[in-house]
Amino acid sequence: MPAGMNSATAPETAATPAGDFLIGTGQTLVCLGDSITQNATGYCALLTALIAAAYPERGIKVINAGVSGNKVPDMLVRLDTDVLAHRPDWVTVNVGINDVWHGLADWGTGGVSLEDYREGLATLVDRLLQGGAKVVLLPPTVIEENPESEGNRRLAGYRAAMREVGQARGLLVAPTDTDFDRALVLGKQADSSFSLTSDGVHMRPAGDAVMALAVLKTLNFFPARI
Repeated sequence: MPAGMNSATAPETAATPAGDFLIGTGQTLVCLGDSITQNATGYCALLTALIAAAYPERGIKVINAGVSGNKVPDMLVRLDTDVLAHRPDWVTVNVGINDVWHGLADWGTGGVSLEDYREGLATLVDRLLQGGAKVVLLPPTVIEENPESEGNRRLAGYRAAMREVGQARGLLVAPTDTDFDRALVLGKQADSSFSLTSDGVHMRPAGDAVMALAVLKTLNFFPARI
């Protein structure tokens, strides 16, 4: 497939008939990200289990390429060994939390500027496309469950930058951020103690479920098959 072509508009094949789940028989999905992705029982594990349950005949392989603390520059360094070496057909990219979080006063370990994030993400995506992978972007979720927190105010620009990179290349962008925001609002309206994260960033099981469902619906997953 030519770089930048949206997989949703790609020519129909036997492996991905129109209206069907987009990941075809024998294909490989790599989930690239930070600790939210790396979590052994997190959203990547949910993707693996649900795909296997709904489409066991396809033999789809899911590889977790999350590394705790990673920002865009870190993912660029390990892209060849941790992602492209697997010759993935599909790659999900979830990055941005640490790029902001690590630059806040409480951390001070060094974040990534918005411009460097945008440029680095564009380079990362282009390398994946050149390697033949279809890319699904997963905009970052939250830094604290308060939409007015300093982290979330800064994060808004990074979410927008990811969407801009995706739109410019005709990529699929999962609504991980907006679905997360909606679930938090509705959950807290029903119960003030409702929470999707354990510390404002890392997921509780429900938070991982929100992310997994956002990815799956973007890929035309049909849970009614289970």
